[in-house]
Parts: sequence; C-alpha cells; structure tokens
Amino acid sequence: MGNERHGISIGIERNGDDFYLSFVATGSLTHEDYEQMVPLLESALIGIREPDIHALADLRGLKGMSLHAVWDDLKLGFSHGKEFKKMAILGKGGLQEWMSKMADWFTPGEIRFFEGKEEALNWLK
Repeated sequence: MGNERHGISIGIERNGDDFYLSFVATGSLTHEDYEQMVPLLESALIGIREPDIHALADLRGLKGMSLHAVWDDLKLGFSHGKEFKKMAILGKGGLQEWMSKMADWFTPGEIRFFEGKEEALNWLK
C-alpha cells in the first residue's frame, strides 16, 4: 500500500439509547484499519442495552479492501448487525450499490444506497 492515505474515521453521537455513527472510508482498507476502528465502536456500546444504531457509511473515497479487511468487516457485521437499525451507504454506484443490496438481504436492519449525502441523511432521520 506504500504511502497511500487509507483508513476509517468514525464519528459517534448518542441521543438516549440511539446511536448515530458516521464512517468515512479512505483508500484501500487493511486489517490494521479495522484494528483501530473496532475498539472505538466497542467502547461506545459498552453498557448500552439493545442500542439502536443509525449509520452513514461514506464509501466515496474507498478504493478497495484487503481480504483480511473484508473478513474483519463481516465479523463486525455478525457481532453487531442486529444493533444497526438503519444504515445509509453513500457511494459511487455500481459495485458499491450492488453490495449494499446484498448486505440488506442478510441483515435485520435496513440498508439503502445513496449517491447524495443530503438524501442519505434525510432517510436516516
């Protein structure tokens, strides 16, 4: 990966037991990126019973993922999937839109794909 900028930034807001998360993926994600992000999410959820998570995942800057990062993403989905009530995927269409539709089939919460940020934020409300 060299000197390419990559990673996941995460923002967390709470309103009672409702969580509002924003993820921004940049570059080609690695296992190490998930090792940094997952503990932040885990610590935010400690002590909350049945949190309702509304998330905006901005994938417009995503260039790819290592195989280990894909596995990390699947494990995160399996361990917290039921807590995500709504996830808006913000992307560029094509493969990202198709993957969003596939993920929606396998998760209890709603997942929708958007190309516009305002439309995605309005849907999350």
